[in-house]
Amino acid sequence: MTGKSFGRRVNRIDQLAQNVPPARDLWPAIAVAIEADRVDALRPAHRRSRWLPAVGMAAAVALVTLGVFIGRMSTPTPDPIAGTTLAQGEASLIPAALRDANYRKQRDALLVEVNNQLKSMPPAERDKVAASLATLRRSIGEIEAALGRDPANALLQELLVSSCQEEMRALTAVRDSGSQEI
Repeated sequence: MTGKSFGRRVNRIDQLAQNVPPARDLWPAIAVAIEADRVDALRPAHRRSRWLPAVGMAAAVALVTLGVFIGRMSTPTPDPIAGTTLAQGEASLIPAALRDANYRKQRDALLVEVNNQLKSMPPAERDKVAASLATLRRSIGEIEAALGRDPANALLQELLVSSCQEEMRALTAVRDSGSQEI
């Protein structure tokens, strides 16, 4: 290996040669690439049109509208008047308003019996039962108020049903507590 560059060892970067010409001239290839880009820019390109996303969104809205329309046409709407003539075994088809009216009627009758039972209880026990029933009623009222703000909330609906059932159990237990002592 004879040559000037192989004979000496470089220990620092400033010992490297400052002006080393490249092995070949790169400018002609760069000039050709720039010119090719310029020619491509002048040529009409097959680009996506700018309104294509808007057409896609319009098509999506049209499909959703069509789906909702078909869904509404295939689902019969319940007739509240027809619901009153259903057989007893078809309780799931009775409108919610009728179930609510039956529940309120049964609850009011149970409350009359419970109030009579409470009068015969010792004061300490009566206070405990009254406090428990008041807590249940307050909870039901708060859940109903929350449902008024968000009527489609399934968790609140389930919580309301559960709380009403718990109130009915408590009322029934208080009513039946006097008949066990006899």
